[in-house]
Amino acid sequence: MSRFTPVDLSLYPISDVVEALDFESYLARDRATFAERWELRRLTNPSLPAVDTLLLESDPSAAVLEVGVYRETLLRGRINDRIRALTLAGALDRALDHIGITYYRTPRRVITPATETAPAVMEDDETYRQRLALAPESWSTAGPVGAYLFWALSASGDVLDVAAYSEDEGVTLAPRIRVVILPRDGLTEDEKTALAATVREALSRVRLRPMGDLVTVEFATALDFDVTAHLKIRQGASAEIVKAQAEKRILQYCSGRLRWIGDDIEGPVWLIGRRMRQATIAAAALGTDANVVEVEIPDPAGDVNPPHVGYTEAALAGVGSFAFEPLAAPVTAHLFTAPRLGTVTVTHEIVAESWS
Repeated sequence: MSRFTPVDLSLYPISDVVEALDFESYLARDRATFAERWELRRLTNPSLPAVDTLLLESDPSAAVLEVGVYRETLLRGRINDRIRALTLAGALDRALDHIGITYYRTPRRVITPATETAPAVMEDDETYRQRLALAPESWSTAGPVGAYLFWALSASGDVLDVAAYSEDEGVTLAPRIRVVILPRDGLTEDEKTALAATVREALSRVRLRPMGDLVTVEFATALDFDVTAHLKIRQGASAEIVKAQAEKRILQYCSGRLRWIGDDIEGPVWLIGRRMRQATIAAAALGTDANVVEVEIPDPAGDVNPPHVGYTEAALAGVGSFAFEPLAAPVTAHLFTAPRLGTVTVTHEIVAESWS
């Protein structure tokens, strides 16, 4: 009963290819090597002074060693970065374009075409990365859910999110496929109509779908909601800084953005059919900040877009049988709803809470 989601590469971090960079350990190694070699020189030339000032910052040899170690650290870091750029999870900009074209045969989408006065606005790295992870799904001839998501997302840069449902979710009878799209903000009604037609055309080509599938395209219903969080902050902490970080974490969760590399850049979203849990909003506001003693979420008063009480495993038990009938529209309405965050308000009070 859950929506298909592609692999989340953030769960598989890219380790350092050479090793974790450690300036101090490199410096200690070179100091020991230098001291050893210097003592060998002194055996043949006893007039040379002993190495007894090497650890002093004022000693010239210390500065020479630090410069060499600094350059080595930069080189090791550059090697790590270059190898990461060869992976789907770590590539950025033109390196990601190269991976997309070479290995996935999928170019970056044009969001806004170029004009005489402005360059084209291209798909951001994170959204492009998500489509590349979905691309292998599109190579199948059996019509998996991931293939419908890939081709719908690839149809136009104005598609912000997409979901595909069949009889498995209880919303229709096979062979009908209901594709639900969430357009980017700011489109006119005419532009939305044209967008639906574009996606429908992209999914209706026989070479992209099983011959028996009947594909329909519809828009998700936006469900606007606001968040109000009240923090109890430990005395002595900077309330404004704590509130700003809590608001940032709430925005990250409630915006529905999926993150593989960074949290402060554009990226793909998962909103259609998503349930925004009040408890998770509170957990996001709390984070790992020890200065936050307690969090209250007066708004929303409960979960946003929860499933209907009738949407259960028992209700879907007959899927695939001749006797099965699609569930009533109110029971499956949450699957076609996209929570859209409005405003985030964070208030606070200072409490005299001990650290024990």
